[in-house]
Amino acid sequence: MTEAQTEVKDRILEILKNNDAIMIASTGGEYSPWILGAYFASKDIDIYVLLETHGKTFANLKENSKVAVSISKNDAMQDFLQAQAEVEVLPDTDEPEVRKLIVDKMPWFQTYTPVSPVRIRVKKYFVTSLQKGWFPAKVLEN
Repeated sequence: MTEAQTEVKDRILEILKNNDAIMIASTGGEYSPWILGAYFASKDIDIYVLLETHGKTFANLKENSKVAVSISKNDAMQDFLQAQAEVEVLPDTDEPEVRKLIVDKMPWFQTYTPVSPVRIRVKKYFVTSLQKGWFPAKVLEN
């Protein structure tokens, strides 16, 4: 990895650490297109969420696992991420591990409906930082 790529990856990890919510855009099913807001945690640059098992996003993912995501503080002056990714639905036995990742980050987190654990494997991150002059966004491919 080059020094420039390392700088971009470090900024991605910092943004993942300092944000709790993600927007996930899905297509392909009855509710296509659909945008969902969810809480997330991460390991390295992979993102983990618990999706409502009977929700619209989960229904779309059964038809098309490719998604677009956005992570920001809803302030264009603060660094933010956009990405092209693929969702991997994990076995139900992974739910406690994913829940622990999220609760460790946000101790107040809880769910109210049946959920399924998923990993969002980002194929291409776009990092925008006006302070660093990263406009257009810097790209990190995985």
